[in-house]
Amino acid sequence: MRPPPSLTRRLIVDLSYMQLIAIIVAWLGTTALGGLGIVGANDYWIDEFYSYYYIRDLVLQSIVRDADGTRHIEPNAALREEMRRTPTLRYAALESIRGPALPGSSEDISAALIGITSVETRGLDFFFTSDAGRRTAASVWRWKSPTGNVFIASGGMTFGWKDIFYAFRNELVSQSLYLTAVFSVSAAVARLAVRRGLAPLRRAAEAAERIDLESLGQGLCVEDAPSEIRPLVEAVNRTLKRLDASVARMRRYTANAAHELRTPVAILRARLENPEERSFRVDLQRDTRRIQLIVEQMLVAARLTEGQAPPDGDLDLGAVARGIVADYSPLIFKARRRIAFEAPAAPVALRSNRVAIECALANLIDNALRAEPEGGTVVVRVGADRTIRVIDHGEGVDEKDRELVFEPFWRRSDEAPGNGLGLAIVAELMEKLGGRIGVETTPGGGATFALSFPARRREARDETGDHARS
Repeated sequence: MRPPPSLTRRLIVDLSYMQLIAIIVAWLGTTALGGLGIVGANDYWIDEFYSYYYIRDLVLQSIVRDADGTRHIEPNAALREEMRRTPTLRYAALESIRGPALPGSSEDISAALIGITSVETRGLDFFFTSDAGRRTAASVWRWKSPTGNVFIASGGMTFGWKDIFYAFRNELVSQSLYLTAVFSVSAAVARLAVRRGLAPLRRAAEAAERIDLESLGQGLCVEDAPSEIRPLVEAVNRTLKRLDASVARMRRYTANAAHELRTPVAILRARLENPEERSFRVDLQRDTRRIQLIVEQMLVAARLTEGQAPPDGDLDLGAVARGIVADYSPLIFKARRRIAFEAPAAPVALRSNRVAIECALANLIDNALRAEPEGGTVVVRVGADRTIRVIDHGEGVDEKDRELVFEPFWRRSDEAPGNGLGLAIVAELMEKLGGRIGVETTPGGGATFALSFPARRREARDETGDHARS
């Protein structure tokens, strides 16, 4: 498996290359500006500066050594071609800056060099007057050649684009040690700068390594995070807060579920110790159903959280509600209550999850059945606006408790019937379905729980369009 790419290495390499490119560009720019006389003390043109290196190479290639050891210039084909192309070209070769020019050198530039007798130098730029009376810029520098060290002077050159590459190559070779040192130092400085700049990121990573289920809420330190990574740190902190809330909710959920199961399990165990009781079988079945209801409601909540609900389909909300009411009718009649069902004649079209709707409605009917006084009527009303209202005539829900009733395991008191899971599951179901649940007071007393489902996309667009046209 390939190791992950290193951001530090990438930044160091990129910074080093960028600095090298900056050095080269700066060299080209300052050289050009200096050659044009814009900066520095030069008053000759760029072609006269760059062309020197090309002529220097041609002259070095043209120096030959005689049998007696003396040297002279014997122009090769390339130098002769350049002389034909540039009649103003002058060149000379000298073994010493104070000595005479080698045979084959141009007379006028050689004569100009004779005047340099009191200076020892590696090279210099100068002006001379050519045979044609033209003031000409020239350069003379000392170079190594196959035949020995020699000074090469040239002037009166004509610029060609190849001269730029000759000049650049010469400077690159002559300054290679300097450039290598600059590149190495730049890489080292870049490494220090990058490591220092990424230090807050490493500290954040180390802090993240120390986070566990007990410290999710602490998050990562934002104060010393640079502005570039602060959004990432803040996003991680928000995620950790959500995880912390989920863990706290699951812990509360588990603790409350254990608490809710403990009582029916203890009762069941006590009944098993007295199997001779006349109502043993009926009581055993009732206790088993209670435990089963708690477990099934917990499974529904878990499946919703994991997104394992069945896919959506086209439904008739009235038909779905009618089926649940029919299933509950025997239970309601046995409990000495009645149930009334109201729905529009036309189908109430909806695209949603049938199982989730049935579970939500069943929980509301079960909740209403416990609240409805004996002999009373629970009303299930389906509206054309894709709503279902389950109406009871019990004690109702106080205004201050209307948000709390949807919390898991919340009950008004320990004596209240139920396990406190039903309404919490309904609220979670409606959130997953994109709908909402609300509770209000029933006229005359009691509670009315309303389920509101979203419209199908096409219907929503049509309704929006009709509203806009009106």
